[in-house]
Amino acid sequence: MKKILMILLVLTMLCSITACNKTEETGGGKVSGHVTIGTPNFNGDFIDGWGNNSYDGSIRKFVFGGASNSPAGLMTSNIKGEIVLNSITDSRETSDDGLVHTFKLKPDLVYSDGTPLTADDVVFTYKFYLDADAITEAGGSTDYPEYLEKVEKVDDLTVKFTLLDKYYATDSLVFIENIICEEWATKDKPEDKTIQQHVKDSLINNPLGYGPYKIVEYKENQYVKLTVNDKFIGDVDGDKPKIKDVIVKVISEETKLDELLTGNVDVLPGSVKAENIDAVKADSDKFSFCHYPRQGYGHLTFHNDFAPVNHKEVRQAICYTIDRKIFREAFLGKYSVSTDGPYTLNYWMIDEKWVDDNLNKYTANKEKVDEILSGAGWAKGSDGIWAKGDEKLEIEVLVPGQDWADCLNLTIGKTGEEYGIKFNISLIDWAIFLNHYYGKEISDINERKYHMFALASSPAIVFDGYGSWHSDNVASPWGSAISANTARFVNAKNDELLMTMRTADSDEIYQKAYREWVKLTNEEMPILPLYSNDYHDLYNKRIKGFETNAFWDWVPALIKCTVK
Repeated sequence: MKKILMILLVLTMLCSITACNKTEETGGGKVSGHVTIGTPNFNGDFIDGWGNNSYDGSIRKFVFGGASNSPAGLMTSNIKGEIVLNSITDSRETSDDGLVHTFKLKPDLVYSDGTPLTADDVVFTYKFYLDADAITEAGGSTDYPEYLEKVEKVDDLTVKFTLLDKYYATDSLVFIENIICEEWATKDKPEDKTIQQHVKDSLINNPLGYGPYKIVEYKENQYVKLTVNDKFIGDVDGDKPKIKDVIVKVISEETKLDELLTGNVDVLPGSVKAENIDAVKADSDKFSFCHYPRQGYGHLTFHNDFAPVNHKEVRQAICYTIDRKIFREAFLGKYSVSTDGPYTLNYWMIDEKWVDDNLNKYTANKEKVDEILSGAGWAKGSDGIWAKGDEKLEIEVLVPGQDWADCLNLTIGKTGEEYGIKFNISLIDWAIFLNHYYGKEISDINERKYHMFALASSPAIVFDGYGSWHSDNVASPWGSAISANTARFVNAKNDELLMTMRTADSDEIYQKAYREWVKLTNEEMPILPLYSNDYHDLYNKRIKGFETNAFWDWVPALIKCTVK
């Protein structure tokens, strides 16, 4: 009876926050109905610069536009993963040396509240992110000072960018940034605050955008309700939403399948567990799915500057302590895929044969642990745990969910102490997890205790590892600000290869450096890759026209859809 009452309460809440199947006429024609998306929790960081929670990123894409791993500024990505001019952009001209890019906006652009979107907003946005000190003081991070010299208004519709250098991934590095409305961001700003701090403190969970939807209501830890933006000019194909309301609802891993099967949610994006996927396949009259290789991977990230995992031999030994096949089968079942570095096989630069021929495939091997650690001067103490001087291999692992904890306990929980390494696995709230992972909003250095973090990453469509891997982007001291280099990995060869990729003037140079970088990470193991996936986006068949792939996720896909 309690379960029935709970379902009725959920259904009542959803009807109260949607205009159930109401039809309206907008600039894009008739829109009607609603869909509910089930996701893990978001932080409420709906403006770029403060963390990289992918669920926050989905809300940004609704508000500003964009596709998988690609915001929608002057440029964005299409369904093929190509970086193209966004619908708000009329044209671009590039100087012969590739350093000056002049963009012209389309006329009569507006934000969802009717405020004009002009060159002033573009200039404001980039100056907002070029002020690295102000962003850092507000607890955020920015890469733009590393590659953008200046941005200038030419006229009300025209903006000129001058780069510091010509980069291989210029378009995706510089020109996909969501455009912030200057009037919205500066209104009611206290005199004693920077604009960055004001946005973080007062505006970050209710952004004003120009994308397909606008936020109606945000309930922390519960849901975001969005409704169609009738002033949206269309996506990269000119399409406008036909579904009136979207609810992005926080659901638990334990109940997500029941939520879909009972109709409480209509879409479960990025599903990876075999039992959930197979349940949908078994009810093909009511449900369907899209599947594709994930543009990303799951991993255990080391904080490479925190003893004892600051030693390469310790990281390698830990990699030889875990049986990743057992983990993958427990965590994902038959839809898991092995991975041996921070790469995705969606990239053209490598393939499975190259991986097989060039990368070490770590697996549980006690003899290798003994060989590596004893060779580096470590010895087992009376308790059977490896030690060296004052350092002891007792490793604190932080995980964001019970499933992570359970599956890791099947591997390092069983083999760790047998191999001489003790692992303590802790489960913590997602927002607090990210604070420790990024090293932000923690004033007391004595609170630092975790060596490894379990989560997943989704690299950009065009890979430029400078922001997330170069030693320049390790925030120091830990806890002072977001560290964009989340592994806190400092390595001279790593930096050299990243800069070679960044400044490559040909595909050949870029590919060679990328392959050398993947081999380096496979040797140094700044992170321990655990799996990739055959991603399944599960959905109710009342949604018509739903099509996703590795470069075109459920947010842009919904713009093409209708609902019964």
